[in-house]
Amino acid sequence: MNLKNFNTDSMTGLPYAEEFKAEATGLIKGKINNAIILSLDISNFKYFNQMYGYEIGDELIKRTVNRYCHENEDCVLAYRIYVDHVILLIDYGNMDIESLRDKYDSMNRAFADEINHEYPLARIRIYIGVYVIDDRDEKIELMIDKAQYARRSIKTNYAYTIAMYSEDMQVRTQEQASIIPMFFSALENNRMEVYIQPKFSIKDQKLIGGEALSRIMDPDGNVIPPGAYIDILENSGLISILDDFVIRKVVELQKKWMEEGKELVTISLNLSRMDFWENGFIRRIDELIEKSGVPTKYFEFELTETIFCENLALVTRQINFLRQRGYKISMDDFGSGYNSLYMLGTVPVDIIKFDRGFVLNSLNVDTGRRIMKNLMTTFKDVDFEVICEGIENKEEENIVYDCGCDAVQGYLHDRPLPYAVFADKYLKSN
Repeated sequence: MNLKNFNTDSMTGLPYAEEFKAEATGLIKGKINNAIILSLDISNFKYFNQMYGYEIGDELIKRTVNRYCHENEDCVLAYRIYVDHVILLIDYGNMDIESLRDKYDSMNRAFADEINHEYPLARIRIYIGVYVIDDRDEKIELMIDKAQYARRSIKTNYAYTIAMYSEDMQVRTQEQASIIPMFFSALENNRMEVYIQPKFSIKDQKLIGGEALSRIMDPDGNVIPPGAYIDILENSGLISILDDFVIRKVVELQKKWMEEGKELVTISLNLSRMDFWENGFIRRIDELIEKSGVPTKYFEFELTETIFCENLALVTRQINFLRQRGYKISMDDFGSGYNSLYMLGTVPVDIIKFDRGFVLNSLNVDTGRRIMKNLMTTFKDVDFEVICEGIENKEEENIVYDCGCDAVQGYLHDRPLPYAVFADKYLKSN
């Protein structure tokens, strides 16, 4: 980059926003044939500062800018839009887009590994949004926005470090703009509630537990289904707030029911990937439960295989901690992804929850039933418990029972219920 004619940021040596925008507009229209805008961010930077101090944090910013801007031959111009967020104008020349994606993905992973090796207490991640410029007359502000839409789309997806802009990203961002304020309004105005869906033993046809699920009410009292907000909270990095609410509420309920003399059952709680990456989240859960006085056997934690897509050692270490404390761990949605069997050979879980889609596909043909039966036999041979989700009629229950399934969860027995209804209907008094 030739920055001789610019006023520059003293820390990074990059020009300021207005100078970048004016110069980039001219370059895109005149001198660069193959231009893209990159939006680069450092995840976990706030925690990095807390762990190592602001002086080391400033050094991280400088190293990032040097690597991606000053030392990067593709970079024509850049500026720092926020503390840990940089916008770059790139000339990718004769490189095809897939090669460019691979280059920056490798660059992101290598740089993050380098920093995390030096500073292991706060693992950072570099992630980039890419907007390939196809309209040279488009306003530079809009180009930057599109690169940022792409970056935000993978903010909490640890399997990816780079994303290309597509038109639907803007639509999803607009959805977030309405859902996120609604979520915080519900949280602040007591319109968030916990529902519990029962789990039943097939052999005894008795309640053996339940799964805690969130529900949000709009100002008129209408229930907003989880499908409308879970993915958005995941992608915006807010899912841990929801998980924390549900967990705290269930701990409070279990304590209340215990003090009322009710016969407790194990309630399972969903943990998302962000919960494992948020410093201290798992230990705070354990401390909360220990303080409540409710035995750990009355809590179970459900995980999906996507939690293990990155930093398997970190996640496994925290799962082992929970198991040592007496909690059971289940792998949710088995059969919905591609890595389930591999994951089961490497991660410590106690219970396998078969996904409804996998169950339905298996029930339709004899081969599918045989595969499911063999899987369940194998799992039970290595001391996994097995449960099937989404069972809606007696025929489905009978088939999965013949295959070796121990328990079911689904509309055959009951829908998710408000916690008070669940307690009145299912929890007996001693």
